Amino acid sequence: MNQRGFTLLEVVVAIAIFSLLGLATYQLLDRVMRSDQRIQTQEQQLRHLQRALGLLERDLIQAQRHALKDDHSQSQALVSQPQGLRVLRGGWRNPLEFPRSDLLQANHRLSDGEWLRETQGLEPGSISQAQSLLSGVELIHLRFIDGQGQAHDSWPVGSQALSLPAAVDIALNAPGYPNIRRVILLPGGTEVAEDAPGE
Repeated sequence: MNQRGFTLLEVVVAIAIFSLLGLATYQLLDRVMRSDQRIQTQEQQLRHLQRALGLLERDLIQAQRHALKDDHSQSQALVSQPQGLRVLRGGWRNPLEFPRSDLLQANHRLSDGEWLRETQGLEPGSISQAQSLLSGVELIHLRFIDGQGQAHDSWPVGSQALSLPAAVDIALNAPGYPNIRRVILLPGGTEVAEDAPGE
C-alpha cells in the first residue's frame, strides 16, 4: 500500500498561508493595542482636566466676601494676577474639628505650562500647601464678568470693597483637549447684577 506525503510545494504554500494569517492577526492585534493605549491616555488627560477645572469651580462657587489674608487694605475678596487669581473661599471641611476657620485662601496660577493651586488657612502661622493640577496647559484668556455682563481682564474693577465678579470666564489649551472654555458663576456677583440699571 502506497503512502503519499506532502510535496515540498504544498508545504511551502501552507507555510505562506499561515504566515499571511499570522501577519494579519498581528497587525490587527497591534492596531487594537495602540487604540486602547490612545483611549487610556485620552481618558487620563480628561480626568486630570476635569479635576483641575472642578477644583477651580469649587473654589469660585464658594467665594466669600471676606478680605484676603495678605490684603492689608481689607477690601479685596478676589484679585486677579498674571495668569491666575486669588480668592477667599468658605466650606473648608474640618472633620477633626480643629480650632480653625472654615475659610481658606486659594491661589490658582499658570506658570511655564503648569497649573498650580496653593491654599492657606487664615490663622497666623498656617502653612501654605501647593499642588500641581495640570501639566502642559496654555491659558488663552481669563476674564472676569461683572453684574452688567461686561468682561474685564483684571479684577477688582471699581471702588466697591470686597467685590466679586458675577462669573469667571476661562479658556485654555490642555493636553488632548484644545480650546476648552468654562464660564463659572459666582454666588456673590448676583447681588451686583440686581442693582444693574434697566432691570
